[in-house]
Amino acid sequence: MKGIFYNLFFTLLLITAGSARAVTHTINFGVGGSLTYSPSSLAVNVGDVITWSGDFGFHPLQSTSVPAGAASFGPITTGTSFSYTVTVVGTYRYQCNVHFRSGMTGSFSAAASGVEIPQNNKMIMDPIYPNPAMDEAMVHFTLDNPAHVTLRIYNAMGALVQTPTNEDMSAGFHMLMIDTKQLASGSYQYVLQAGDAVLRRAMIVAK
Repeated sequence: MKGIFYNLFFTLLLITAGSARAVTHTINFGVGGSLTYSPSSLAVNVGDVITWSGDFGFHPLQSTSVPAGAASFGPITTGTSFSYTVTVVGTYRYQCNVHFRSGMTGSFSAAASGVEIPQNNKMIMDPIYPNPAMDEAMVHFTLDNPAHVTLRIYNAMGALVQTPTNEDMSAGFHMLMIDTKQLASGSYQYVLQAGDAVLRRAMIVAK
């Protein structure tokens, strides 16, 4: 009976993950004099809207790198709110032009809803197992070409909570382990990036 429940739950999870809708993510900064962005990293989808909230007079905002084909932004030097619509898959980085040397920087990684496999750097990823996970979960994937691979885990609020892998890998089949013992029970997303290719899936930790 337990196995039937998990299979049904996993099927529903895949359906839900594949039908994600665009959402707005809010990044606060300068709260209480803090020189940080909160959250400082996010996992988002193309079509989502990123809104920064704070005083741009004290903390001018500017993108430092965006994917090819995406619009850069900034410097934003006035007002208290700025919104940016994500249009291209990839990693976006930004900073406070005054306090970046103090670590006031941030980033967000964008994927298409469900799966994005650019033709110039293909990869295939199998569903994570087990899902739900208790102590650990395995990610299996195959690279067509050598690439720098990063695996990131984000919680339900979109905050980065774990980076199990950040290294160069050869072409072929690979297995990566996520240490879910370190994660609280709940829903997460794992984002696998190899070069410009980004794959995003949902996972559950149940203890």
